[in-house]
Amino acid sequence: MSIAEALSDEAERPPLAIRVRQASLRDYEELCALFDELDEIHRQARPDMFQPFPPPARTREQVAHWLAQPESTVLVAQSEEGVVGLAVLLTRVPSGFAGAVPRKVIEVDNLVVRADQRGRKIGRRLLAAAVEWSRQRRATHVEVAVHDFNRDAKRFYESFGFSPSIDRLVLAA
Repeated sequence: MSIAEALSDEAERPPLAIRVRQASLRDYEELCALFDELDEIHRQARPDMFQPFPPPARTREQVAHWLAQPESTVLVAQSEEGVVGLAVLLTRVPSGFAGAVPRKVIEVDNLVVRADQRGRKIGRRLLAAAVEWSRQRRATHVEVAVHDFNRDAKRFYESFGFSPSIDRLVLAA
């Protein structure tokens, strides 16, 4: 699977009837399958940074924590076929730097659509719901970090209105 297939809505297919809702622990197995897909994309593109690890893809405790905290959540795209996408949203701690303008930032920590359902506007629907969730919590900004290898994801977010903010450079020591 290519990175283009991971998030791209470019290859148009008929839209899928979905409902975006907050995840529950009943979704745990389907969430783990989606996290596995996302993790594999990263492992394939950057084996120097990402490695296989024993299951589960995310612990039940981690998912429960995201769902229990008022400043985080997991949204899912639900269709008649089950959970076909997810978005993890986390509120970032405000900067302690006196020179920083006060902001409330929600970060889209993960967003993935099941491989067999990509190209059906599910990612856009999840992202729109993520922005709405953020607005309901009075966020001033919604941010997402995109690895440099994932140019298609960058185009996806930019097509939604996101703009570049910072380039993080890495040097192996």
